[in-house]
Amino acid sequence: MRFVLLLLTTLLAATAVADNSTLPVLLAKVEELNGDSARLIVAARSAQAKVTSFRINVTIYRESLRTLMLSNREIALDKNRIPQSILINMVRMSALLHSAAECKTGRYIVCPPELMSQLQSQQQLLTKDIDHFKATSGDAD
Repeated sequence: MRFVLLLLTTLLAATAVADNSTLPVLLAKVEELNGDSARLIVAARSAQAKVTSFRINVTIYRESLRTLMLSNREIALDKNRIPQSILINMVRMSALLHSAAECKTGRYIVCPPELMSQLQSQQQLLTKDIDHFKATSGDAD
């Protein structure tokens, strides 16, 4: 089911590149990925996330981010693009989530406190950047 949603979102982003509705579609994808990363952090914090499903979800996050970045690159006007700073923070989040996916004890993800702190800080930074961008892009309209 999640793969179908990923495919549908990818197709929507690709078709939106040609017109002026690109930014809202990409921004919705950014918010969706931000929510996904927040859920993955909660799962990692619980120490009850099963390794296999957690790793699959981290891979889906990474591939969705890759698709978003490719779609963003195809946009001609800078004002219709997601800012590079947000994308960089999302790549950092992806790297931290990948590190979390490697923390396992038995069949469950169990991360050290330092990594959990980094994940939480990165999530807060990413959310702040997205909120700031939404506020400033809304003023531009």
